[in-house]
Amino acid sequence: MFRSSPSLFNQGAPIVKLGALLLISVFLLFADLKLHTTEQIRAFGQNVLYPLQSVLSLPVKFVVMSSEYFLTNSEMKKTISEQSELIENLTLLANQAESLESENNNLKRLLSLQQKSSFKSIAAEIIYNPSNPVSQKIVINRGEQDGVKPGMPITGSLGIMGQVTRVFANSSEVVLLEEKDFSIPVFIERNGLRGALFGAGRSEPLQLRYINNLGDLDVGDYLTTSGIDGTYPPGMPVAIITKIDRSSEGSGAVVSCRPLSNLSQYRHLMVLLYQPTTNAPVPFESETIKNKLKLKKGG
Repeated sequence: MFRSSPSLFNQGAPIVKLGALLLISVFLLFADLKLHTTEQIRAFGQNVLYPLQSVLSLPVKFVVMSSEYFLTNSEMKKTISEQSELIENLTLLANQAESLESENNNLKRLLSLQQKSSFKSIAAEIIYNPSNPVSQKIVINRGEQDGVKPGMPITGSLGIMGQVTRVFANSSEVVLLEEKDFSIPVFIERNGLRGALFGAGRSEPLQLRYINNLGDLDVGDYLTTSGIDGTYPPGMPVAIITKIDRSSEGSGAVVSCRPLSNLSQYRHLMVLLYQPTTNAPVPFESETIKNKLKLKKGG
């Protein structure tokens, strides 16, 4: 059902009605601009409609705030994840830089030791460390082609670390001081007492044995190679006494020592191309001794 337009718009020519409306509009604009007659009306309308406007805008605000919250939460989680990854990478780089600096300092000390040494030596790198919890052996990247031979000493920047046991073409097996029952003859630097240093296993303190005068030992005494075995050059630093347990029964005391070189810290070490002179004369056996040996053997 169609409704008819108001009677006001059904009377007169359209151009007249348009002109009247334009005059009314101009008057209202002039009154609002110059006389400010509509400000109170607008203020009243705003005060009346503001609560309704606030209520109607609540769903929109809720949607906007919810989207901003989830967006901010997602961005925050992403930022935290990126920062955590960055911190881990920086920590890894810092640790790597610290390790490289430590290794660089060790190489400088090894180079200085090589320059001061009275015999030839070559630098070597650990290429394999067996995971055997009992054995204390490593494999280095120097072998027969480099002049390495079984029995040659291995040293770090601070002292003796071990001895070459097997040699291959381009690599060698090295037994470290901590290897169980590995021994090296030493003497006390302070008083010249001689003895033997024995390994007791991985992470176990070394043990000093065969000392005649245990009462002349002190914690902090340095042990150096005696050179009497013909394997190690004399005077090379080996270990330091850390504990003397005089309550032990039987042997009289248990002397614990710590290697001066950290056996598990660095990747580089030195092979001492040390060739001891073993020209000692062979003991002469008289005919009487030979005859007695033959009689014992039934010959």
